[in-house]
Amino acid sequence: MLNIQKKKNPLFFCPLTNVNFSTIILLMFTKKRHDGTYLRNLHFFTQMLPFLMPTRSEAVIYFETEYDVTDTLKYIREKRKSGCAYQVSLFYLILYASVRAMALRPKMNRFVSGHRYYQRNRISFNFVAKREMSDDGEEVNVTMSFSPLLTLEGFCHKIHDHILNVKKGEKTDSEKTNALFTRLPRFLLKFAVWGLKYLDYHNGIPRSVLTSLPFWCSIFFTNVGSVGIDAPFHHNFELGNCGIFNAIGKVRKVNCINSDGVIEKRDKVKITYTYDDRITDGIYCARAIDMVKDLVEHPEKLEIPLELTQEQIDYLKLAKTEWTS
Repeated sequence: MLNIQKKKNPLFFCPLTNVNFSTIILLMFTKKRHDGTYLRNLHFFTQMLPFLMPTRSEAVIYFETEYDVTDTLKYIREKRKSGCAYQVSLFYLILYASVRAMALRPKMNRFVSGHRYYQRNRISFNFVAKREMSDDGEEVNVTMSFSPLLTLEGFCHKIHDHILNVKKGEKTDSEKTNALFTRLPRFLLKFAVWGLKYLDYHNGIPRSVLTSLPFWCSIFFTNVGSVGIDAPFHHNFELGNCGIFNAIGKVRKVNCINSDGVIEKRDKVKITYTYDDRITDGIYCARAIDMVKDLVEHPEKLEIPLELTQEQIDYLKLAKTEWTS
């Protein structure tokens, strides 16, 4: 859900407000979590992987691909010229294609926590937005969750309005939480981070923390192409359970040979993934990445509403509230 909430006194925002501590204590002695459903009956070797590779840094795989966005950029220009009712951009299309792929390839929305596997109960993305495009422009972490049944128009309206609010200066819960933590002395801050990791391992993280900090999401995006930089291989975070970091580079003109043997200039974008290999096997992951690429290169497919069978809906294990977000 949206992270931006208007509060009377943002200076003293605390993510532990209205926390039911008895519920947290009970969760610490079970396999239940606020952000996911425990997965049973996995292959024995899959269950062993978190013990063989306890951290995301040990289980990391770096993957690079390239999108041909020549037709995609043409699609965006035509949408804008036609007076389309919603704002559309390459970044929005990549995000929406990722929602679609995660709905159709649900194993990509798994995570490892406490040496156990869980299916995340929402499709949530985090990305950084600048309040102004300058060297000194303030960066803000934006975390949003999306229903897989959202139309392209609904998706673009939701994300565009949300980013506009952020750029206008509205504080996010993530900013308020970080501001609270950074007021602490160093030894207390170290203890607070240790405490978060401890609670996370034992399923005791409050729901308010899970939704106010960026480390518990499906994919962490960085759109460095928006500032004219090519996509790097980014690190993952050990705090939290986000297993996929997706970097999007700048659009480049590349000379390519077409089917007629003629050299032509095409618009290409470098895309990199930093991926937790414990989530699911490489073939499944590669097919999900190929699906995102195909949807971005053929954006008209994204205008077709997604239809899911009851079996697919059950497999996603999303919270009931996430189907209307």
